[in-house]
Amino acid sequence: MSDQLVNNGKTVATKNVYSDMDITMRAHPVTGDVTLKTDTDAIRRAVRNIVLTNKYERPFKPNFGGSIRDMLFELDTDRKINRMQKSLKTLIEKFEPRVKNVTIRFDDVVDNSMDVTIFYNISDGVKNQDLTFTVTRAR
Repeated sequence: MSDQLVNNGKTVATKNVYSDMDITMRAHPVTGDVTLKTDTDAIRRAVRNIVLTNKYERPFKPNFGGSIRDMLFELDTDRKINRMQKSLKTLIEKFEPRVKNVTIRFDDVVDNSMDVTIFYNISDGVKNQDLTFTVTRAR
């Protein structure tokens, strides 16, 4: 979405504003409409959704998602961890064109939980963003 800033009928600048609906579907306290996530929060939510969504979970998009929960028990060697990091990086860059220079780090990999940190830059925006969350597999 692009907002035009106008001065005396002439366009003087273009301001990029990213916005996505909040998936919690909470109502705004004043307007009653669904709240929006904007700019860095919208992109952060989108990146997290890509990683946490399982393949075949989204109708009509069978290849969407990192399926990271399915791999928790299999990330027992450096080779498998590197392959998963590369796979997630490719998926994020494919499904979220607003980010670039993605780097992924896994910490505290144990049988059924792992800390994931994703570093990225927003295209034409804020640099050096990071997102950290813990992935656990329910038994």
